[in-house]
Amino acid sequence: MNYKIIYNEEKLKEFIEWLPDLKPNEQYYVQLLARKKYNPDTGLKADKAQLKRFTATKEMLLHKIRQLELPLGLYESGNIDVSQDNLAVYITPNPRDLHQASLLLMREISERLIRHDQAINAHTLSLNLIQTSTTRKIFFDLDIDFRTEDHQLAVNRFRSDIEKAINADCLTFIKTHGGLHCLIKTENIDREYQKSWYQKISQLTCDEYEVTMNGDNVLPIPGCIQGIEFSPYFLD
Repeated sequence: MNYKIIYNEEKLKEFIEWLPDLKPNEQYYVQLLARKKYNPDTGLKADKAQLKRFTATKEMLLHKIRQLELPLGLYESGNIDVSQDNLAVYITPNPRDLHQASLLLMREISERLIRHDQAINAHTLSLNLIQTSTTRKIFFDLDIDFRTEDHQLAVNRFRSDIEKAINADCLTFIKTHGGLHCLIKTENIDREYQKSWYQKISQLTCDEYEVTMNGDNVLPIPGCIQGIEFSPYFLD
């Protein structure tokens, strides 16, 4: 048996189609993590253990995610076999700029060579720099954690509140394991909200939810696994 990474292929394809088209210098950055919080009983020590990471174009994204579905037991964290129940896959919905990352990599390697650093790992350095290199911030990402077991109540309350602070047609909602991600397409923000939306949204808080203003953040991938028998999905 293999790890199950793709939970709903149609929803994953829908998400990939929704992602912005890339420029020649861009790719998406993807991480497979083992999260202790989804099943603490499996013995993981760290809450976020990175198992795999890679970059991909839209055309190759589905193929590369399929390649994560290795035989059970091959993923380890701290000499502990990673359970299916702890897996989650994340992506940067804002494209990563490989040209910018390459320039930074040249500088970083040069500086380390000057210091006679004998432990240079160009592969790790390149992925670290790709992860943080973006020149097109298409989306501003809000991470909403629910404070109530009634998730539908929290969703309804947040959607009602945020639509008083910004125009609804620039918002995309993705339901996640314990909450919600709200992606704001910045170029679609109406002029009347452009100067006020950030401050108004940053002040949103109530008994049902809490908002974290992450901006350029990683997003659990719809159609892929996130914890025990859950997969993120678009809300209508």
